[in-house]
Amino acid sequence: MFMPLMLLMKKLVFILLFSFAFFSCTYTQDASFVNTYTVGETKISIREQCCYPCHPGILFVNVHDNEKTSVKAAEQYLNEIGGRLINIQNNGERLISFKLKGKTYWFDPNRIYSATGIDTTLTILSARYSVEAARELAKFARSITTNYVDSSNLIVSLHNNRDSSLSVLTYQNNLDTNKNMGKAFVNPAMDIDDFILTTDTTLFNRIKEKNINVVWEDINAIKDDGSLSLYAARHRIPYINVEAEHEHAEEQLRMLMTLEEIINDYRQELKETVFTKSKPH
Repeated sequence: MFMPLMLLMKKLVFILLFSFAFFSCTYTQDASFVNTYTVGETKISIREQCCYPCHPGILFVNVHDNEKTSVKAAEQYLNEIGGRLINIQNNGERLISFKLKGKTYWFDPNRIYSATGIDTTLTILSARYSVEAARELAKFARSITTNYVDSSNLIVSLHNNRDSSLSVLTYQNNLDTNKNMGKAFVNPAMDIDDFILTTDTTLFNRIKEKNINVVWEDINAIKDDGSLSLYAARHRIPYINVEAEHEHAEEQLRMLMTLEEIINDYRQELKETVFTKSKPH
């Protein structure tokens, strides 16, 4: 009787630990971390959340702290499915400022992933430029790419827009003029402000099949703006940007849930890669 009782106890302990891990993202702070990086003389925090199962190869990213709807939708999705989310914390502001040698500089955190992007965002937003400031931004961008992006096999970026300020029609109209820059698919039943952008033609076609507003950007034809999408494409990391109007949390969550089959394929690909590497030769 002793051995069966011990086995039963072990099973109960396993179930309890599994349940704790599963609900940890919702009910505890164990799966939430804040990493701090220094830019010039200013500290910038990035919050990282992992909901069981964490799927480290699938990275959800929010870089604009004023786009709270996207984070809310992602957290709901991850609590259901599991995954890893990072978001830059900036007191609810879109643009980030930092101090360097008595001067204040501003930048867009989605325009720092190339030298051209850094130069442009500093010059336009700060009305000034310095080599040292550019170096600080390049260092911060490397921290993000090295610690989070480069090890991922799928990036799911999360953004929000104002009503009709940016929409799938914006891209469609641009593509009517510059057809070599990509493609757009519009579902008339959807709000034009809710759409997905990708730099991968295969992903574009798969998303189009799901009848979701979607844009494919050809990175070989678009201008270098220093965006994370361009960085991911240049480093051959599949990239999806799930864009929705502010306060359209349900619509953004619905798009994420519709993408689950596609996202799961990348999870499976990651598992197979890990399994293959771990097999003895």
